[in-house]
Amino acid sequence: MIRINLLPVREARRAANMRKHGVFLGGAAGAGVALSLIISMWMTARISHERALIAARETELKKLELVQKEVKKFQDEQHEIEQKLAIIDQIEAARTGPVKILDELSTRIPQRVWLRKMTAKGGVLMLEGNSIDAEIVADFAAALEDSPMLSNVDLQETRLEETEGLKLSAFKMTAQYPFLKAIEDSGPRAAGK
Repeated sequence: MIRINLLPVREARRAANMRKHGVFLGGAAGAGVALSLIISMWMTARISHERALIAARETELKKLELVQKEVKKFQDEQHEIEQKLAIIDQIEAARTGPVKILDELSTRIPQRVWLRKMTAKGGVLMLEGNSIDAEIVADFAAALEDSPMLSNVDLQETRLEETEGLKLSAFKMTAQYPFLKAIEDSGPRAAGK
């Protein structure tokens, strides 16, 4: 019988298989390392890109904060100017308001009515006077009620008085002048600011 020694062939196959596996493992390890390097380089590039974007946004944010400060400054200045203009308007109305009220009274007062006393305080105008007839006083109150400058005209009292031998109707009347009341109410505070 012939004997063939197959051990060296098996050893050679086993060594060849080991080399194949080693090559595959080496190739897989190389591919893993290469893939890791590629991912690392991609991540590094991505991180540097994001950092550049963050730096650009921070620079833009700083510029916008400066613009916002300027806008706030201009808004404050505008508000201050508007307050000053409102005060000027109030002073102008307070200066011309009494003249307008006197003008309104002079155009609406009927003949045979004269005023003895007139006071204005807190948006209320108080009138005291005399007339020949109580009916003329009622007409005067109605005329004042029609005035665009006065409101809530109230004839508080009429009484008959004898003055220098004449019998006259004495009256007391109040009316509101709201456009000047707002000025009087805000005037001292506005001037104190």
